[in-house]
Amino acid sequence: MNMMRKVSLMVAFTTMSFAALASNQVAIDAFEAKTKPIAQDAKVLSDKQLVLMQEFNQLMDSGNASAVFQSGKVQELQALGEQTLVQARLFVKEYEQFLSQLPETSTCYTPENVTEYNSLIDEVSANNQSLSELSATVSPGDNAGATMALLNVQMHAGRVSSFVQMFQLVKICYVTEAMGYTKEDVERMQAEEDDEQ
Repeated sequence: MNMMRKVSLMVAFTTMSFAALASNQVAIDAFEAKTKPIAQDAKVLSDKQLVLMQEFNQLMDSGNASAVFQSGKVQELQALGEQTLVQARLFVKEYEQFLSQLPETSTCYTPENVTEYNSLIDEVSANNQSLSELSATVSPGDNAGATMALLNVQMHAGRVSSFVQMFQLVKICYVTEAMGYTKEDVERMQAEEDDEQ
């Protein structure tokens, strides 16, 4: 009797796990469908930004860093940054919707990421707006000042392009989710791994 009870409890637990997993998979599929065009648009913007950065580097290598600030390319970068920020905000909005459909036990349930992503968006947005002021500080022919300013521009560009990676990192949880692990399982495995080191 006791053994039969254990078996029926295990069957019930397994059935519940599969039901939760199926429900989570529906949420994952919907999130994937909604964010795929966002991620594609962000990738196109990132590629355009990369081309601009190569042009910046060519001007810098030719010893004419100040020309970057007179060329209008920094304004182009700023416009691409604004467009990327729009995509990042759309992504976070969909991400919040996705999280609201998951149980807290899901490995994909990480609401702390929303706060982190919103902080990053605010920071990058402020930096993007300050590019205009940065351009105004560079005088024609001031290659030393232009080189320092350009390094700031390049760091900013790197942060803007990090949004594309952010979109991909969110998806890492799909693997553990598909394997049926809970958030607690993953945390326990991470703790065991940390203990071994």
